[in-house]
Amino acid sequence: MRLITHTDLDAVACAVLLWEVEEILEVKFVDPATIQAGKMPIFKYDIIADLPYDKRCGMWFDHHESNKPPEGRKFEGAWAPKPSAARVIYDYYENPYLEKYSDMLAEVDRIDSGKLQLEDVQNPQGWFLLSNTLEMEAEKHKDDEYREHVIQLIRKSPAIGEILKDPQVSMRAARVGDEFERFAAILKESTVMVGRVAYSDLRKRADLPRGNNYLVYSLFPQAACSVRLMPEIEEKGMVKISVGNNLFGEQCGFDVGAAMKRIGGGGHKGVGGARVKSEEAEAIAKRLVEEINDFCARKGKQRQAEEGN
Repeated sequence: MRLITHTDLDAVACAVLLWEVEEILEVKFVDPATIQAGKMPIFKYDIIADLPYDKRCGMWFDHHESNKPPEGRKFEGAWAPKPSAARVIYDYYENPYLEKYSDMLAEVDRIDSGKLQLEDVQNPQGWFLLSNTLEMEAEKHKDDEYREHVIQLIRKSPAIGEILKDPQVSMRAARVGDEFERFAAILKESTVMVGRVAYSDLRKRADLPRGNNYLVYSLFPQAACSVRLMPEIEEKGMVKISVGNNLFGEQCGFDVGAAMKRIGGGGHKGVGGARVKSEEAEAIAKRLVEEINDFCARKGKQRQAEEGN
């Protein structure tokens, strides 16, 4: 069987679990847009995890609210609104052999559902540190090879202390702090507050390090949400838009996943993203900023009215 999964820690955990209960021969790491485009060859013996559904696959596991299957859709596998896709897989198989990964799963749930503390972002440790080593290289094949290496490390021993001692992991982990500092400096230069939204236009930053989705809220704590334009994906003429709610400050409850689904992307209520045509990216991002601010204003008036009563 071939596993097709995402590129983050949840995807790696999905691969670890499925490797234990299915005959996985190959892992392909792709982004959601690749599946949504329908251009990737997918076969009946493929398993898709932590990504949108494709009717050509043999099994599918996911937890993103934007990917919730319509009533009546029949498929092998499971979708459930759980903290991680790995948790969906763990619960689906109910295999006692997977219990050795329970500590890992608790951290994957916490990280993928955004249950982080400010300290996690400012001083990454443990599984969150590992999660930030998975997407660091410009050459995709290097990250793919590294993720496969991490999968086998976890299968050998799910103790995070031992995993972080591995030479490849420790080398990347040592880079995380420096990359966060560089990313923070670039965010400060490239971000403006528009109402309740921290709006970052990073399209011209070819020097952009991997960074972190949550770092912006430590720099702009007054933001309810963030909207970020990433550098152009040259070969596709596309730009990624990332949107999120402030984990550490006052939120207005904007449904990010639903908003991203409307423009061809997806995600959770708290965080999500989409790829859009380069020439349309700025206009779409500004409409999102306006939509978020309008939503926050309505919520604010509603709260005031309730408090007045």
